[in-house]
Amino acid sequence: MITEKAKFFGKGKGEAKDYFYCILNDFLDEYKATDEEKKRAKKLGLTDYFELYDDDGIRYYSGYTNLDKMYDNDYDEFTILSWATNYAGCTEIKMRNKQGKMETV
Repeated sequence: MITEKAKFFGKGKGEAKDYFYCILNDFLDEYKATDEEKKRAKKLGLTDYFELYDDDGIRYYSGYTNLDKMYDNDYDEFTILSWATNYAGCTEIKMRNKQGKMETV
């Protein structure tokens, strides 16, 4: 589980790295993102909120992505879910819609 800090995911290296999503909160380990991590996500343009759940409906993680940037690079919401499935067994991703409500993708 994520125990030390938020995780930022993207491609490239160094200054050229382009970030697509981040895991800010780990509810299993009770890790909550710092203000600095939240600001970093916003600065990187990661503004689309998501939550990840297991098959019992337990929320494991939450974070932010930039869906436009992901789509432009041949990624989508399931890229995030794939990571969470392999890492922790998550089976569901919910995204905040334009009305502010969480919807399963």
